[in-house]
Amino acid sequence: MKNKTLIAAIAFVMAFSCASCGKKEDDSSKADSKAKETPVDTVVTSDEDITETTPEETVETTDQETVENQFGTTADINDFIDTKEIDPPMWKVTDPESGNSMYLLGTIHVLPADVSDYPSDLMDIYNSCDSIAVEYDVTALQNDINAQMEYVKGMTYSDGTTVKDHISEDTYNKAKDYFTKIGAYNEMLDQYTAGYWINQLNTVMLLRLENLELSGTDAYFIGKAQEDGKEVINIEDISMQTEALTAYTDEYADYTIKDLIDDIDDIDGFAEDFGDLFDKWAKGDGEIASETEEDIAEIPEDLLDDHDAYNKALLENRNQYMADKASEYIKAGKNCLFMVGAAHYSGDNGVDNLLEKMGFTVEKIG
Repeated sequence: MKNKTLIAAIAFVMAFSCASCGKKEDDSSKADSKAKETPVDTVVTSDEDITETTPEETVETTDQETVENQFGTTADINDFIDTKEIDPPMWKVTDPESGNSMYLLGTIHVLPADVSDYPSDLMDIYNSCDSIAVEYDVTALQNDINAQMEYVKGMTYSDGTTVKDHISEDTYNKAKDYFTKIGAYNEMLDQYTAGYWINQLNTVMLLRLENLELSGTDAYFIGKAQEDGKEVINIEDISMQTEALTAYTDEYADYTIKDLIDDIDDIDGFAEDFGDLFDKWAKGDGEIASETEEDIAEIPEDLLDDHDAYNKALLENRNQYMADKASEYIKAGKNCLFMVGAAHYSGDNGVDNLLEKMGFTVEKIG
């Protein structure tokens, strides 16, 4: 399972699934446009049944026999992680001109159950702040119909085409057959983008990890900030996230879907990759790369440009935007804890390094 696919799964799929209402629709509430009207990422099951997930819902509390019967063999994530002690990567950024400073936190959007509490130094920083800044407050989608509609609009084709017009017949049939096998296909799914299909496949893999919470660092601090009366600031808007989710060229999406289907039964491999990523994050590694040299070597040569374009949309462009927003907050003197996915701090174009290039003093503190 490719590292980039895993990064995308953690960064987006579960982030949006956190915003759904967590209840199955009853028959009286369904309309002809059910799938179109369904907010946020869901595992679409059938015309009669649309299942959604919530921040509180975890694979641990899901009937694992039901998950296995529907989706296939599961894996206990606890068998693939080395540590349960959380000490996530953090940085202190200071503006040498004004003396203003702000803390940056690298987050992860899904977590193994029963890990340790967040370290006291991070909680002290949070308690000292008036606000938190997150990629997007996904919990707000529950009560914002306009945001829900914008998300669905961004994840469906608006030009009259369907996913069948964007991927090969062979790949479409393989994916459709798999979704049908697990009871997750209906015709409305064809109106959603290939990027959404990729997200659905990743969602299934994450659901098959036992003892994995479907919410992570962001959801925890969003909930805590709401309880404590602190402001929650959206760094990005919905369109920026859906644009990244759908940034695949047709050829690259076709390749990615086929690759996911080919590896769909390798749940242990997926769990191992997630375990490695979690251990790095939990130990404060500030260089969680979105891909390895082996990942890149597996990509067909004629798709390397498509891959680079996707990588730019997924990380590089957003990293620069995030760094610009962090700079804005620091110069404005916002007393804020700034948190984005840990992969956004990796490499020369990571948010921390971009801020250093902009003249800020950046100190790794965790």
